[in-house]
Amino acid sequence: MPSLLSTRRAAAEVTLRAAPARRKGSQTARPRATSPPISWAVVACVGGVLTAVVSWILCAGLAVLGWLAADAGSLTDALRFGTRFWLLSNGIGVRIGAVPITLVPWGLTILIAFLILRCAAASVRRVRGGRRTGAGLVGVITVGAYVIPVLVVAMWLGEPWLVPGRWVAVIAVLVVAAIWGSSRGLGARRNAPPGQLRTISRAVVAAQLAVLVAGAAVLVTGLSIHLRRVEALHEALHPGVAGGVALLLLQLAFAPNVVVWAASYALGSGFALGSGSVVAPAGTQLGIVPDIPLLGALPSAGPGDLWQLCWLAAGAVAGAVACWVAFAARRNARFDQASLTGGLCGVLAGATFAGLAWAASGDIGTLRLTDVGPRLLPLLVMAGTTMGLSGMITGLALGLLSRRGRRE
Repeated sequence: MPSLLSTRRAAAEVTLRAAPARRKGSQTARPRATSPPISWAVVACVGGVLTAVVSWILCAGLAVLGWLAADAGSLTDALRFGTRFWLLSNGIGVRIGAVPITLVPWGLTILIAFLILRCAAASVRRVRGGRRTGAGLVGVITVGAYVIPVLVVAMWLGEPWLVPGRWVAVIAVLVVAAIWGSSRGLGARRNAPPGQLRTISRAVVAAQLAVLVAGAAVLVTGLSIHLRRVEALHEALHPGVAGGVALLLLQLAFAPNVVVWAASYALGSGFALGSGSVVAPAGTQLGIVPDIPLLGALPSAGPGDLWQLCWLAAGAVAGAVACWVAFAARRNARFDQASLTGGLCGVLAGATFAGLAWAASGDIGTLRLTDVGPRLLPLLVMAGTTMGLSGMITGLALGLLSRRGRRE
């Protein structure tokens, strides 16, 4: 009898294999067919169109709230007004009746830019790893899909292109927001600007933030001082609940414009509420002012008080902030280079804020209600000189202190 460990047993062709026992009710796993992923271009186009629809619904809803509180008009008139307000938020000047309006509600425009940013960020998540798709292409396609419905509605209503420059400014803001959102989604820095340009850009942006903070402080101070006047203007309109909500949202839509106007006031050049009027720390001269509660924060007519001149320090602080941000990236620079760089950043910051002031101005009617917003030429001179001189002096001081520290 052969042994169980014999070679003939090991060389047998028949082998035994153990398989795990199946559980009751188990089924053989079958490969599932995966659907092809949605292209990033499709997501970008759909996101742009949806942003246009959502922003129009917001404007139409605001108009319907105002219509509910009004005694005249129809739902069709309210929707038509909401559509024109939507076009106005995209920089397209409209006519409400026979009144031309070109003042862009930048609060609503900023909301649209945020939605565009989120759509661009969602689009780049669909980019496959092997493809090299730039953030600029994603941003342009997203904004293009948004702009096409706006242009179609504008041509359908026959709205004139009153100020095409502001429409271009709004599109530029939307493109920048879309590129920023797509760049953050890609997480790439290959298209980053050079070091010197990036430093100057950060300094200019920091100066804008400083000036806008000063403008917000001016606005809050005016509202707190003239709170009773603001309440009286609100009660005189008798808006009711729905009308009060609509009035609040309408004022919030123009709140960024008012902050820029207040910042121009802090820089000393002031702003105008129509031809022949001026609101500045040195003095205020008012004409016909719309009965809007937010405008109740305006200072009283006449020469300005001495404490109002303290707001003029905002320009010097903004120039110093710009120089400090620029110097932080080049601490080993000589004092003359630091002074020149600070002065350059201050002048560029002043010119940039003048551009913001132009975008935040416009017309809200005819005759005396034209040219509402900052006085651009005085603002350009005062902002450029104040921020430039402050930046030069701050750069000189920081350069000398840094030189002294290196010697010690």
